[in-house]
Amino acid sequence: MTSVVPGFTGPGPMRGTDPREAARVVLGECHRMPFLPELTDRGLGADQVGRTLAMLADLPVDVSTRGWRLAGSPGRPARRASDLLDRDLDALEEADESVRDPEVDRASEDRRLVVRVLGPWSLAARVELPAGSPVLTDRGARRDLAEALAEGVAARVTRLAARLGAGARILLDEPMIWHIAAGSVAGPSRFDPIPAVPEDRLSLSLCRFADVLRRHGVAEVMLRVPTDGGDEAPARWAALTRTPDGETPLDGLCMAADTLHSGGSHAALDAAGTVLDGGRILQLEGLPGSTRPPSSGPEVERRVAAILALLERLSAPRYAGLRQLVLTPTVDDMVSPHLTSGEVLGTVRRVAEAAPRLAE
Repeated sequence: MTSVVPGFTGPGPMRGTDPREAARVVLGECHRMPFLPELTDRGLGADQVGRTLAMLADLPVDVSTRGWRLAGSPGRPARRASDLLDRDLDALEEADESVRDPEVDRASEDRRLVVRVLGPWSLAARVELPAGSPVLTDRGARRDLAEALAEGVAARVTRLAARLGAGARILLDEPMIWHIAAGSVAGPSRFDPIPAVPEDRLSLSLCRFADVLRRHGVAEVMLRVPTDGGDEAPARWAALTRTPDGETPLDGLCMAADTLHSGGSHAALDAAGTVLDGGRILQLEGLPGSTRPPSSGPEVERRVAAILALLERLSAPRYAGLRQLVLTPTVDDMVSPHLTSGEVLGTVRRVAEAAPRLAE
């Protein structure tokens, strides 16, 4: 039986301000599936919104007293965000060149470069029009933002992925999606609320956004969503698991592992099972079974046992199902002062490498 090791990578954010050091850690622990670090400690422009906006194609932005906004020309914070992104891309390429074995790496067709960006809906909810309203309120501006995002992200990421001898995998992070579906995104005033976006429109737009990325050379497009949005924004999993007729589904879903392991909602478990049943990728953020990274061999084995139990609960093959999994630490683990980023990533790598042996 051929060993099937789950993929393992990082969620994106890391502590620190040195892109070269971060890149060395990433390539040292996640060589098969490196990710682009997000060093938010560097301040404005290194935050998730600024990082994503730095990838836009020909759509200038600036900041206001409330946050990022569309503008007539790029402001200084936008130029800084672009400069920080360029440094991070260069650092990852340099780190890869320093550790690469061309004879081995170039023969690996399943190598992936993972880049997390804010998805088109959440970006539209967090970026303002020049007049101050969220882009989400203007259908034309929302379309322009999505087009600029798809074009810019694909160009940047596929270029770097090619240099790394990898395929490009985009992780669309949609932390606002349940609020957008529920109509609970704050409007310009309480007298001018932002209406809810129907589930079928969310689903259709995400599928078509992913199609644009793929046409521009991206290998896979994943979606990261919160497990629940609370009482005012309940999760609507049907928007993500029911692919509209004639559309291509996204390549996978990223969910909080511990919530699924502890029971979660039946709808969340059904969504995870649907993804696996369709042959797609399930990315588990965090290792199920505990809130802390494992620090010993027995703890590693307990985490593997929890992963295998989750696969069984999702009616997925205990061994072959590992092929569809990607494991990552949580963002909190990666930015915690208690362990270095390398130590946290190393624990996930050890769990992934132990999984096939314990699954047999």
